[in-house]
Amino acid sequence: MKFSGHAWRRLGLLMLLLVFGTAPAIVRADPFVPKVGEHFEPVNPPVPVSGSKPEVVEVFNFKCPHCVKLHPAMNAWTERMKDRYEIKSLPIVFSNQADHPLRAFYAAQFLGRETDMKHALFNAHFVDQVNIDSPQELAFIAEGMKIDSAAFQTHMSSFGVNGKINQGRALAQEYGITGTPTLVINGRFRVIPGKHDQGDYERLFAIVEALAAQ
Repeated sequence: MKFSGHAWRRLGLLMLLLVFGTAPAIVRADPFVPKVGEHFEPVNPPVPVSGSKPEVVEVFNFKCPHCVKLHPAMNAWTERMKDRYEIKSLPIVFSNQADHPLRAFYAAQFLGRETDMKHALFNAHFVDQVNIDSPQELAFIAEGMKIDSAAFQTHMSSFGVNGKINQGRALAQEYGITGTPTLVINGRFRVIPGKHDQGDYERLFAIVEALAAQ
């Protein structure tokens, strides 16, 4: 069978329609833009931050059940994102609580064992039912972690630890913290797990990452 020039052009057009007409359309998803009230609350006035990376501060309490629930997910996210963000832990106590767990945390921080002590204090309170307000029990915890006892005790009551506690108390006020856990991003946004993430940690960190990019 022979085709005329016109027939060849029609056949070519048909083939183009078959190829491109049936191709799936490219769908471009709009970037996620967090909304005030729904996904976060503003920190007003914003708290200045230093450093070249976006900053994420986890404000928590060692006796808070919601904080210990978040702890594994926060650890995993921190491990993935530690090169991308400046991620900080800010433990606080409420007005009726002793500050001994904070002293243990910051003493361990000075000795390079911050992350280990954070886990140990949560575990001691929620799993082993240890009194983490007791300096003696805290000494046992540090000893079990192979932390030098003399150095730990010295740091517990040191000027440096006192300064950390006072600084943390002031920061919590500037952030407008009313409960724990709360994540503060770039000193400008508060994200409350359980409220803004609707109990979905994947949603929580999506919100955090979107805000960190602003």
